[in-house]
Amino acid sequence: MHSLIFQISDRPIEADAHINIGLVEAGETVSIDYCMKIEPNERKTAIFAFFERTFPQGMFTINPDEETVTYQGGFNEWNSGYVRSLIDKAKAVTEANVFKYAGAAYRLQQAIVNPLDSSVLFVTDFADGTATVERSRSLMRLISELQIGAKLYIGTILDYHY
Repeated sequence: MHSLIFQISDRPIEADAHINIGLVEAGETVSIDYCMKIEPNERKTAIFAFFERTFPQGMFTINPDEETVTYQGGFNEWNSGYVRSLIDKAKAVTEANVFKYAGAAYRLQQAIVNPLDSSVLFVTDFADGTATVERSRSLMRLISELQIGAKLYIGTILDYHY
């Protein structure tokens, strides 16, 4: 299966800070067989598809430069629903099912590390072309700190196989 890896920051990403395919490392809950840069003409589609389809309508606006998005608000409302879903998943964990393969505890764990329930991965911490690829928790941590009007900058976008 294929999906995408987005390099995202709350600060502009200089060209020499774009992640290097050969220096991408899978994080704790990530499995990557191989990855490659997407074609430039696929970039706009990838950005639009991710931001317009993943988040509540109006949370982000894609800017005319198509390299940045602006946060419009809505994280607190999204977060309230997310926490309620975690509580419901935690209530489903029992002594009888806690160690069942792909059971209630597994679903809770997956919801914690991947709150967007997405195969899209993220690099939000990078230096010298090296990067650790993580599930959506790292992105949501970054978004939780944004003020309305703040920009997110998009660096490299990779296609990956898992």
